[in-house]
Amino acid sequence: MDLSAYLRPLGIEEKDGYDATVGLLLLVLLICDEIGMRYKERFAAARPNITDPRLRPYLPNPAHASYPSNHSFQSFAIAFVISRVIPEHPASSELFKSARRIAENREWAGLHYRSDSDAGHDLARMLMPILEVVCEEQMLAAQKEWI
Repeated sequence: MDLSAYLRPLGIEEKDGYDATVGLLLLVLLICDEIGMRYKERFAAARPNITDPRLRPYLPNPAHASYPSNHSFQSFAIAFVISRVIPEHPASSELFKSARRIAENREWAGLHYRSDSDAGHDLARMLMPILEVVCEEQMLAAQKEWI
């Protein structure tokens, strides 16, 4: 998984010594991917170009359902987690802006509706209390890297 969009705002894209932070981000991505795919199966929402075949996506159309947007879900989940781990870091707010851009880019590319992106955000917000429990050890280890 390419973490550069998440590591760049933190200023650690090319730096060593942030293994716990990187591990935490990977864990959050994996958890959210699994949960998001289960919701996609449950709702089985068609992608925009399936609903309107005249639309031509700019990116390859994934084979799974559209709702919720996993890119939105994962990106906002990372933003919520990092804002808990290092709330004073300027990148905490930047990650929320980045998550919104990632979601909107997928809309502009013709892969998602706005409602897919919004659902990803809402799902990340609702999952945050659970992530704090499930990822507590990893969050504390990551926080130590920033002290």
